[in-house]
Parts: sequence; C-alpha cells; structure tokens
Amino acid sequence: MQHKHIVTKSIYLPVRYILTLLAVTTLFFCTEVSANASAENVHEMANICMQANRLLKDYALVGMKVKYSDPAKDLKENLKIMEQEFKDLEGQKVNDKLAAEIVEIEKSWHAIKPEFEKTPARAEMLNLRKRVEKFTARCEEVAEDISKDTGIKGEHNVVLAAALGMESQRLAALYLMKAWGVTDSDYETEIKQVVEQTEKIYNELLEAKEEFVSKEIKAKLKKVEKDFIAFSVMATSNSGRFMPSQAAKMATKIFKALRSILDMEQKLVEGKVSGYFMPVADEKTAGEIFRVLTGRVYAQGEIKV
Repeated sequence: MQHKHIVTKSIYLPVRYILTLLAVTTLFFCTEVSANASAENVHEMANICMQANRLLKDYALVGMKVKYSDPAKDLKENLKIMEQEFKDLEGQKVNDKLAAEIVEIEKSWHAIKPEFEKTPARAEMLNLRKRVEKFTARCEEVAEDISKDTGIKGEHNVVLAAALGMESQRLAALYLMKAWGVTDSDYETEIKQVVEQTEKIYNELLEAKEEFVSKEIKAKLKKVEKDFIAFSVMATSNSGRFMPSQAAKMATKIFKALRSILDMEQKLVEGKVSGYFMPVADEKTAGEIFRVLTGRVYAQGEIKV
C-alpha cells in the first residue's frame, strides 16, 4: 500500500508542474500580445476614415437645401459618431508609435470639426474638401499601421473594405460639390483618381485568397461594384444636368452595402479571435513548448501510464 502511495505522488507532482508551467507560458504570450493593437482599434480608425467624407457629402447636401434622407440630421449624428470613435481609441494599449499617430489624427480632426458645425457655405466647400482629403489620406495610413500591429492575418482586407466605403463617399462629395457650383479645376483628375483607386481595391479584394475574402463576400463586392460604376458615370457626365437627390440616394445605397461587406469581412478574418489571441507564430511557439516539455517528461519516464 505504501508503494502505491509513492507511485501516485510521482504521477501527480510532474503533471502539476507541467500544467503550471504551461499556464504561465500561456499567460506570458497573452500578456505580450494584448499590448498590441486590437481588431476593435482597426474598426474604430476605419470608421473615422469613412465618416469624414460622409460628413462632407452631408455638408454639401445641407448647403444645397436638399431634403432627401435629412442630411442635416445625418451631419449632426455622424459628428457624434466621430467623437465616440475617438473616445473609444483613447487610453487603448498600443505601442508609442501608434499612440502618437492616433493623437496626430485626432488633433487634425478637431482642427476641421468646427467647420462642420457652422452653417454650410459654398465659399468654404472647396477648402474644406481639400482639408478632408488630406485628413482621410493620413487616416487610411494609420488604419493600415494599426491593422499590421494586430498580428491578425487578413486584417489588411478589413482596411481595404473600409477604404471602399471612404472612396464611395468621396465620389459623392466631389459630385455634390460640383452640383453646388463650386469650381475646382482638378475635378476631372480627382474623379479619375477615385475611380482608379476604387478599381484597384476591388481587384485586390476579388483576387484575395478565400480564407481572407470568401466567395459570398466577393459576390457582394461584384454587385456593389456595378452600382459604383453607375455612380461614376453620373459623376463624369458633361451634360450639365445634376441630380443631387439621386446622388445622395446612390451614395447611401453603396455605403450601406459596403458596411455590410465590412461587417462580414471583420467576422471572417477575426472569427477565431477573442479578447486575447495569439498570432500564428506565437501559437506555434506555445505548441512547440508543450511538445518539448511533454516529450522530455515522457522520455525521462517521469509520467507513468
């Protein structure tokens, strides 16, 4: 009986030590990774990038006194959404470089925001659009930097999906600016850039591996791409006839479709990610540690089956 008691202890102690060591190792990896940017950080910055051009579109609609879909209400609500997104980003655990970039973007936005709170003026539209253009270009760069820091494979495609939403609203803002009678000598060049950039993004998403952009998402992308092309034809028309309400309707339709695609893309690439996650390299490392540890224990005969 005494011999059996000793055997029991020889089984119990090594297993306990292994489990403790593995728990500590797992905690170490999770703690390290949790210091990285989260998927939610990407969502927040991507939303900020999209909302800026949407606000510009609403600004022009309010200025033209277009009533479709109550742009004045949308303008106020979207300003609140922007503020909430920035608040959500504040205090997040990211590295110093990303923290500085987020502060930079927030300061840039708060320099622009007061213009959106004023009564829309045609004389201010061109300058405001140029400021928003500069802001969104930098915003997209920061969103990409955050996506890389998450360590999540496929997160780049989330940023691309958000960029489509941004470009669709940019196209709408440009068209409505022209419809309002705001002169911009670079209008045709800028419209061409929007169309080319959008086509480039669509192609990259459609050519992506299905583990990152599913067949269902690609089918929806092809459908919304047709709507975007129709919208771009309207924007490049030289007929001199403008349809701001129709443009607002098309822009809203495209934006909602792209929001749905963005949600699907987020779920696809982040579906296996919880509050703490391990990038593939760290997961393999943890697995290797487990294999080596248990292999060594078995080799030394410390665990008896």
